[in-house]
Amino acid sequence: MSAEQWLNLSKLPVGFGLNYRNDGLSIDIQSDGEGGVNVTATADSTGRQVTVTRTETDHRIRDETVNSEVKETRPAAQGWLTGTALTLLGIILIWQLIKYHLSKH
Repeated sequence: MSAEQWLNLSKLPVGFGLNYRNDGLSIDIQSDGEGGVNVTATADSTGRQVTVTRTETDHRIRDETVNSEVKETRPAAQGWLTGTALTLLGIILIWQLIKYHLSKH
């Protein structure tokens, strides 16, 4: 039985399922109506060795949606103040250099 068959079987109403019979061994697989399955195994004769194999599958759904947001940013106050301070410092420095050169001549 494939994993796809298990997933489809779990979606059926309660009581619906499959029955396998082979050499006196009967396996009954039925939906429990809540997204799972019930498995019952019976043997017609005694003295046979019973081997139990349990396989669980986990079906996960990933969210692969793409989220694209455009954020508009404005210069912060710190950037504005820094630019203004550097401009004023440059003006003062140029003014001092002009004053120094004019006073020498």
